Amino acid sequence: MLQVLLIAAAVALVWWFIAPERAFWVTLSVLVVTCPCALALATPTALTAAHGRLQRRGALLTRADALESLAGIDRVIFDKTGTLTTGEIQLIDTRTVEDGDPRRLQAIAAALEAHSEHPIARAFRAHRLPGVTADDVTRQPGAGLEGRIAGTSWRLGRPDFAADQAPAPPDDGPWLLLAEEGRPRAWFALDDRLRDDADATLTALRLSGLEVELLSGDAEPRVRELAERLGIADWRAAMRPEDKLDRLRVHRSRGERVAMVGDGVNDVPVLAGADVAFAMNGATDLARTRADVILLTPRLQRVAEAIGLARATQRVIRQNLGWALLYNLLALPLAACGLVPPWLAAIGMSLSSLVVVANALRLARPGRFHHPTAPVSS
Repeated sequence: MLQVLLIAAAVALVWWFIAPERAFWVTLSVLVVTCPCALALATPTALTAAHGRLQRRGALLTRADALESLAGIDRVIFDKTGTLTTGEIQLIDTRTVEDGDPRRLQAIAAALEAHSEHPIARAFRAHRLPGVTADDVTRQPGAGLEGRIAGTSWRLGRPDFAADQAPAPPDDGPWLLLAEEGRPRAWFALDDRLRDDADATLTALRLSGLEVELLSGDAEPRVRELAERLGIADWRAAMRPEDKLDRLRVHRSRGERVAMVGDGVNDVPVLAGADVAFAMNGATDLARTRADVILLTPRLQRVAEAIGLARATQRVIRQNLGWALLYNLLALPLAACGLVPPWLAAIGMSLSSLVVVANALRLARPGRFHHPTAPVSS
């Protein structure tokens, strides 16, 4: 603003000697032309349009600069359960050890899972029995649950966590082991359905030049099967929360900017460490508190749309700033030379602002910027 006043003062001084009767009107034209309305509107109008568009599409931004961070993302890391899959896990098989009672063992597992917010807990809800409750239940992130039922210690989760000596599962697949005092008692087979738009989402991200990675705490056979189905070359299985965070740090040390998409308590550390964190619509409350973008619908494709819109927003902001600067560079000399009367300067300033607003409103138009395009250079 000080520069504008100095320019106006210089123009007034020059015109005072050239044509004193015109000095006031020429100076007024200079002040109107140099009014930074278009510059002031260039960024906030684009951001407002983009925020509104994302919210209507089912993505809520919780951090003011999340769009800027999204535009520069190089890699997107996905969790598996509840993220690439629906999280609607079903118990499809129970295999007991030592001729145990399947219903009772299912009820014991349900009692332990009653203390968990993980999607796996939903698979056991229908198997609860009256009088079977668990006390002193603790969760080991990425491993399983431990608690006491009728004075006996029970563990449910990965074989190497549940049993003193980890046995091999019955066959390939997502199996959980239930152990009593370290002794295997039952195997539970679970099944989860892939999200309908998972493949399309990953394809859109790859076409935009982004790297896609899968980090899961599940057993290797199941993770490998899902990765091959979705064409994910970079994947890791049996990952604990600290392992995921270490993997994120590796990418960050290489200068990559990483987005993480997750939903559970196990994802919280890596969500907190990512450049941009997405929480799925069914995410736990703790995961939501660490998210920069909360998906309000079960559509995974909103991740690709958010990145695409973020990149488009940065381009629109640059266009707006470029136009505003160009207008001032062209109009200021003309006004200083007395070629632009005040009324025309006011119209020009208003039209310049309208151009900026109209360009920003393109971001809110339905059917545009649905998928990521070329990366925005920083």
